[in-house]
Order: sequence, then C-alpha cells, then structure tokens
Amino acid sequence: MSTTTLYVLGGLALVGVLAVWRSGRKSAIKAQRGVREVTRMTANALRTLLTAAVIAGTQWAVIHWVDNPAVTAVALAVPALLAGAAVARLLAVTEVVSSVRGHH
Repeated sequence: MSTTTLYVLGGLALVGVLAVWRSGRKSAIKAQRGVREVTRMTANALRTLLTAAVIAGTQWAVIHWVDNPAVTAVALAVPALLAGAAVARLLAVTEVVSSVRGHH
C-alpha cells in the first residue's frame, strides 16, 4: 500500500470515529446492530453460494464422468430433495404469535 492510500484510509477512519462519538451512545449501538445484521446476511449469502457451487460442481462431475443412470439420478435427486425441504420449511407458517405486554 502506498502512503497516500494509508493517509486516506486513516482519515476516513478518523471521520468515522468522530461521527460515532458525536452521535451518542444510542446511535452507536443502533449502528452496531445494523452492521452486525448486514454481516450475518453477507455471511449467509456467501455460505449459500459456496454450498450451491459445491453441489453444482459435484452434479456436473457425476453427469460428466459417470455413465451409471442410478448414480446420476441420486446425484440430482438428493440435493433437490434437500432444497425442497428447506423451501417448504421457509414457506410454512407453523404458528402466529401475538404478544400483549403483561398477558400470556
């Protein structure tokens, strides 16, 4: 890294620290929660893409190199069943919970 890049990054970091310090404790906590949520979403997206790449790569290898139709069917059916179960679980509404303070 060049020194100019380091100065720019240092300046941006300083501006960020001053902005958080000035905005107060509540705003800093709210911003931290937002960043944490975005980080979780990004991590989940990356894991999903990696898993999809591994599954697709395995399926491609089986279809490309194996001539047995039973093995090909298993390589295609198992991930499809797992994906179907995951989607069904996401779309299923099992219980609607409404809460009123002070009541159970």
